[in-house]
Amino acid sequence: MKKMFLTLFFIFFALPVYALELLMAHNPCCHYCELFMEEVYPTYKFDHKEDQPLTLVIISVYDQPEWFKEAYAENRIKPIRGTPTFIVWNGRIELARIVGYGYPARFYERLGSIFQHDD
Repeated sequence: MKKMFLTLFFIFFALPVYALELLMAHNPCCHYCELFMEEVYPTYKFDHKEDQPLTLVIISVYDQPEWFKEAYAENRIKPIRGTPTFIVWNGRIELARIVGYGYPARFYERLGSIFQHDD
Protein backbone atom coordinates (compact mmCIF):
# COMPACT_ATOMS: atom_id res chain seq x y z
CA MET A 1 0.00 0.00 0.00
CA LYS A 2 2.83 2.35 0.87
CA LYS A 3 4.50 1.70 -2.52
CA MET A 4 1.25 2.45 -4.34
CA PHE A 5 0.81 5.71 -2.43
CA LEU A 6 4.39 6.78 -3.18
CA THR A 7 3.95 5.89 -6.85
CA LEU A 8 0.73 7.91 -7.12
CA PHE A 9 2.32 10.80 -5.24
CA PHE A 10 5.26 10.79 -7.64
CA ILE A 11 3.04 10.65 -10.72
CA PHE A 12 0.71 13.45 -9.65
CA PHE A 13 3.00 15.79 -7.76
CA ALA A 14 6.63 15.18 -8.65
CA LEU A 15 6.41 15.12 -12.43
CA PRO A 16 6.18 18.51 -14.08
CA VAL A 17 2.86 19.34 -15.70
CA TYR A 18 2.98 21.20 -18.99
CA ALA A 19 0.16 23.08 -20.63
CA LEU A 20 -0.18 22.57 -24.35
CA GLU A 21 0.76 25.47 -26.60
CA LEU A 22 0.48 26.10 -30.31
CA LEU A 23 3.79 27.39 -31.64
CA MET A 24 3.67 29.22 -34.95
CA ALA A 25 6.89 29.36 -36.96
CA HIS A 26 6.40 32.78 -38.53
CA ASN A 27 8.32 34.38 -41.37
CA PRO A 28 7.49 38.08 -41.85
CA CYS A 29 8.30 37.70 -45.58
CA CYS A 30 5.71 34.92 -45.95
CA HIS A 31 2.40 36.00 -47.48
CA TYR A 32 0.45 33.20 -45.75
CA CYS A 33 2.01 34.01 -42.37
CA GLU A 34 0.93 37.62 -42.71
CA LEU A 35 -2.54 36.54 -43.87
CA PHE A 36 -2.85 34.38 -40.74
CA MET A 37 -1.72 37.31 -38.59
CA GLU A 38 -4.45 39.50 -40.13
CA GLU A 39 -7.31 36.98 -40.26
CA VAL A 40 -6.84 34.71 -37.23
CA TYR A 41 -4.32 36.08 -34.75
CA PRO A 42 -6.36 39.07 -33.47
CA THR A 43 -9.28 36.85 -32.41
CA TYR A 44 -7.53 33.46 -32.01
CA LYS A 45 -9.18 31.18 -29.47
CA PHE A 46 -9.08 27.39 -29.32
CA ASP A 47 -9.83 25.09 -26.39
CA HIS A 48 -8.36 21.63 -26.88
CA LYS A 49 -10.38 20.43 -23.90
CA GLU A 50 -13.18 22.14 -22.06
CA ASP A 51 -11.69 25.20 -20.35
CA GLN A 52 -8.15 24.31 -21.46
CA PRO A 53 -7.03 26.88 -24.02
CA LEU A 54 -4.32 26.16 -26.54
CA THR A 55 -2.19 29.28 -26.21
CA LEU A 56 -0.70 30.62 -29.45
CA VAL A 57 3.02 31.51 -29.30
CA ILE A 58 4.54 33.24 -32.32
CA ILE A 59 8.15 32.20 -33.05
CA SER A 60 10.00 34.26 -35.64
CA VAL A 61 12.14 32.07 -37.89
CA TYR A 62 14.75 34.86 -37.79
CA ASP A 63 14.80 35.36 -34.00
CA GLN A 64 14.12 32.06 -32.26
CA PRO A 65 14.24 31.87 -28.46
CA GLU A 66 17.00 29.72 -26.93
CA TRP A 67 14.60 27.04 -25.64
CA PHE A 68 13.28 26.59 -29.19
CA LYS A 69 16.80 26.28 -30.63
CA GLU A 70 17.69 23.70 -27.95
CA ALA A 71 14.55 21.65 -28.61
CA TYR A 72 15.29 21.76 -32.34
CA ALA A 73 18.93 20.71 -31.84
CA GLU A 74 17.79 17.83 -29.60
CA ASN A 75 15.20 16.70 -32.21
CA ARG A 76 12.29 17.44 -29.89
CA ILE A 77 10.99 19.71 -32.66
CA LYS A 78 11.11 18.45 -36.25
CA PRO A 79 12.65 20.59 -39.01
CA ILE A 80 10.64 23.57 -40.23
CA ARG A 81 10.33 23.09 -43.99
CA GLY A 82 7.80 25.82 -44.75
CA THR A 83 5.94 28.65 -43.13
CA PRO A 84 3.66 29.02 -41.47
CA THR A 85 4.17 25.86 -39.44
CA PHE A 86 1.97 25.32 -36.39
CA ILE A 87 3.37 22.95 -33.74
CA VAL A 88 1.39 21.50 -30.85
CA TRP A 89 3.96 21.63 -28.04
CA ASN A 90 3.69 20.18 -24.55
CA GLY A 91 6.68 21.99 -23.11
CA ARG A 92 9.04 19.12 -23.87
CA ILE A 93 8.30 17.69 -27.32
CA GLU A 94 6.35 18.31 -30.51
CA LEU A 95 3.09 16.36 -30.49
CA ALA A 96 1.63 17.32 -33.87
CA ARG A 97 1.91 19.94 -36.58
CA ILE A 98 0.09 21.75 -39.34
CA VAL A 99 2.05 23.15 -42.27
CA GLY A 100 0.52 25.99 -44.24
CA TYR A 101 -2.47 28.29 -43.96
CA GLY A 102 -5.32 28.99 -46.35
CA TYR A 103 -8.26 30.56 -44.55
CA PRO A 104 -9.63 30.67 -40.97
CA ALA A 105 -12.28 27.93 -41.18
CA ARG A 106 -9.81 25.47 -42.67
CA PHE A 107 -7.18 26.34 -40.05
CA TYR A 108 -9.60 25.63 -37.19
CA GLU A 109 -10.82 22.47 -38.91
CA ARG A 110 -7.27 21.13 -39.22
CA LEU A 111 -6.45 22.14 -35.64
CA GLY A 112 -9.61 20.47 -34.37
CA SER A 113 -8.79 17.24 -36.19
CA ILE A 114 -5.60 16.92 -34.13
CA PHE A 115 -7.65 16.74 -30.93
CA GLN A 116 -10.51 14.51 -32.11
CA HIS A 117 -10.95 11.38 -30.05
CA ASP A 118 -12.89 8.31 -31.02
CA ASP A 119 -14.91 7.60 -27.88
